[in-house]
Amino acid sequence: MDSLIFDDVIVWDNSVQEDRKTAGRYWPLLEANLGVVYFQDDDVFVPPDTQRRIVESYMPGVMVANYGHGETPDGYDDMPLLHAGAIVDSGLPWIGLDRYLEFHPLDDDFLYEADFIAGILYDTFTHVHLPHEIVMEIAQHPSRMCNQPWQKERKLKITNRARVIRDMVFA
Repeated sequence: MDSLIFDDVIVWDNSVQEDRKTAGRYWPLLEANLGVVYFQDDDVFVPPDTQRRIVESYMPGVMVANYGHGETPDGYDDMPLLHAGAIVDSGLPWIGLDRYLEFHPLDDDFLYEADFIAGILYDTFTHVHLPHEIVMEIAQHPSRMCNQPWQKERKLKITNRARVIRDMVFA
């Protein structure tokens, strides 16, 4: 939090607010007139200069995400990841999330994998390649979602569902 360059910061804390899993980051977008929003995960350090450069890269109607797939994108490089810093018009994530909800329920799959749903269903995205650092002591903690035995299979299932919708909508 101390490294963020922004005056206004909204954090959805699932331990305090309703537990909406990963999708909790998107709920404030429904309630606040935010215009443009910046996202980053809590297990990544994004230097202030990188944050500024992401902000400078903003394009209306486009998700601009700092490339966070690493050297092994594991088949997910057809989408932006928010974890290393991203900027987008505040209404865009819910366009994709609502598209998904036209076909599938708002269930735990949705709540856990909302980032992959939104990522696949953005109309347009672009990557920037800027410095960031994963905080391994947080990222590799056994409690993290990415370290759960069920997560990899669920992520692939939900991402493939979103890809089917993307291919129908954008065909």
